[in-house]
Amino acid sequence: MRTLLYFMLNDVATARLTLSRLTSLFDGPALGDGPWFAHRDNQPVEGLPRIEIGQTTYREQAAIGGFVIGALAVVSLMLTRGTFHGPAASAVALLGGLMLGGVIGWWIGGLLGVRVRRLKLTTRKLPVVPGQILMIANCDAKSRDLLRRTVHDLGGVSVDEHNDVLPNFRWV
Repeated sequence: MRTLLYFMLNDVATARLTLSRLTSLFDGPALGDGPWFAHRDNQPVEGLPRIEIGQTTYREQAAIGGFVIGALAVVSLMLTRGTFHGPAASAVALLGGLMLGGVIGWWIGGLLGVRVRRLKLTTRKLPVVPGQILMIANCDAKSRDLLRRTVHDLGGVSVDEHNDVLPNFRWV
């Protein structure tokens, strides 16, 4: 299961150091697509990865669901409406239909998933003081504690653990 973690960093130098440390410490699947950095009101930080529309959506999850739904829809349509001529032709036709429906469903699910945004990531307006940077990291459950320790060692403050740091902060 993927987790979004939010950290406050004090300056750009700390953000660059954190980015280099995290990319050297974690492999690709453990860290996901992040980390992403933003100034006040989601303004990008120059030279650091910023939040893009594809990262704030459920594109991958919807594409996987679309693959399953498309494959099942085509196979059920073939079984109810199709006529087969022998077991070999039936197997080839069902396998081809399964793949064709899956790919079409994957494509449609990806298109629809871009429209569904992660509300916690897109509507969040943290009261970041000028000069501070918000870092958002997407990691798997196994590497969450290591990521938190690493960022805390570099001077970052976890937003979800220290709500007293941001008194006007409200979870959406």
